[in-house]
Amino acid sequence: MDNTTLSKLLEIQYLKGRLDELYKGYVPHLSSTSNRIVDSRISKYEKKLKDTDEMAFHLYQVERENQRYSKHRSKTIIKELLQLALDKPYDASTKDKIKAQLEKY
Repeated sequence: MDNTTLSKLLEIQYLKGRLDELYKGYVPHLSSTSNRIVDSRISKYEKKLKDTDEMAFHLYQVERENQRYSKHRSKTIIKELLQLALDKPYDASTKDKIKAQLEKY
């Protein structure tokens, strides 16, 4: 592996890390000034990543979408279990479903 390839890989890793950190503090439907600044920084780093390597940018977008889907699926499962626990708090099947879900974590 030569220096240019290594440099490119390190740049990609850096940009992905910066994007992850910016997305942690980003609230899409909030209209404050600081959130607009974060939004412009996200756009800047996404553009840099795309300019550095288009395939890395595409893979990063797929990774973000998978994370969102996984988080949504987990929230749905937990919401259903909590609703079931509220409806039938002392039911044995409810207890078994909750234990099964806890074992997954």
